[in-house]
Amino acid sequence: MQGPYVAALHQRTLCAVYRFYDVFMLPVDDRTPPVSSALEVSIPSLGWNAMRVDSDHSYRFSAVTLTQPAPSGPNLPVQVLAPAGDYVNHDAILLSLPLALSAPPLRSDFLIRRRLWPTTALRPPAGETGVRGHIHSPTAQPVAGLKVEMWTGAALVPPAGTPFTRSNADGDFLFRFPLLKGAPGQSLPVHIRLDNGLVPASPASLSIVTGQTQIILFQRT
Repeated sequence: MQGPYVAALHQRTLCAVYRFYDVFMLPVDDRTPPVSSALEVSIPSLGWNAMRVDSDHSYRFSAVTLTQPAPSGPNLPVQVLAPAGDYVNHDAILLSLPLALSAPPLRSDFLIRRRLWPTTALRPPAGETGVRGHIHSPTAQPVAGLKVEMWTGAALVPPAGTPFTRSNADGDFLFRFPLLKGAPGQSLPVHIRLDNGLVPASPASLSIVTGQTQIILFQRT
């Protein structure tokens, strides 16, 4: 004998899952830690906020679908904000729904990995090598919006895959070398390039100390 039929009172459909990574931690693999700072991830055009899951630092767009279909549409702009101001997004993030799913659906079908850029509000862990830079003009004015690349070694141009950041409204930037190996206190030569070399920088090369985050002034010449 079958039990009585009970109609569903609530139903949610998972639509997409985002996980964010520090741009200086790329390339991403299963061992790469995601950004752990609390973020606000939303699709403003739909008034839709993603739910943060602390256990895996993911942000899940799900919808109540008992009486209506899940939201759908092409190229929905996704907004990412960091209330602590320690990360910023420099990429346009567009989400097209519904996602193409396997049969049966797989976890990987829903997961979307995106990069974020650390700001000078981030405090790198002790022992990490990095540069907190400030770019000013010849008249001592801060220069905003410059693409900044830094790299080690003798090459005069950055190797393929070198990450970049951008100077903020105050001309400041943070460039991390979290994967750099070396004895703490060792002097290391580093080059800097602005806007793909279109904007000269002074100094264009310098020495930094491994295991420290140093404050360095640069001039756009």
